[in-house]
Amino acid sequence: MRVLILYASITGNALGMARVLQQYFEYRNIDVTMAEMQQTAAESLKEYDAVALATYTWTGGTIPEETEDFFLDLSATDFSQKPLIFGVVGTGDPYYGEDYNTAPALFTANLRASGAIQGATTVKIEQGVSDETMPLLVNFAKELITSVEKL
Repeated sequence: MRVLILYASITGNALGMARVLQQYFEYRNIDVTMAEMQQTAAESLKEYDAVALATYTWTGGTIPEETEDFFLDLSATDFSQKPLIFGVVGTGDPYYGEDYNTAPALFTANLRASGAIQGATTVKIEQGVSDETMPLLVNFAKELITSVEKL
């Protein structure tokens, strides 16, 4: 099984989530690659069995500015031929009210529209990874693995 973890992180919180996922996949002896979204071609996701996106929400409830090109490329990529399992985790600050942690839903909708299959329940946390949120990320990774194995 090959898993790609992509992240966009301005404060290090989304990167922290990505690292927790990476450690869990490595613990399970899964071939895992981690990279920044802005440096990844959407077409390259087809080389993996599963993709986990770790993101933050930008001002106004939008995706991170540095991921806009990647996001548009996802829209133009067809993942329906070879099943691509995906999951999205997000970090945010409740200070932003209605705009709190909305980027995960935007990425999820985009991937679904491109034919990818959501294989894990979205995890949204406040700020950085903590002892309380660690089990949520482990369960997320387990769900992705199970979804790939069921194909």
